[in-house]
Amino acid sequence: MNIMLVSVTERTREIGLRKAVGARRSDIRTQFLIEALVLSLTGGVLGIALGATLAGVGTLVLQNVAAGAVARVQLDAVLLATITSIVIGIVFGLYPAIQASRLSPIDALRYE
Repeated sequence: MNIMLVSVTERTREIGLRKAVGARRSDIRTQFLIEALVLSLTGGVLGIALGATLAGVGTLVLQNVAAGAVARVQLDAVLLATITSIVIGIVFGLYPAIQASRLSPIDALRYE
């Protein structure tokens, strides 16, 4: 959410320009929600990859301790991580997206 709030603040002039040339509130909200989803899904994919890597390392460690022990990444865990990532992107991207869509074009263009 903080990243998205900073993104809105840094792009205030861009938002004002888009609104000045006819972008609707829904267009601005959609832009920032998609950005939040992409960021959170990227983080989710990186987390899943890191988890799979650590499971592989864990398997190597476990095999030294107990023969035949295996650490696995299950599909349920991957689906749960993906769904959680999507929900976090929507929930924490919604407030900054609404805030961006409510900016006045005149005030946004004046913003430095």
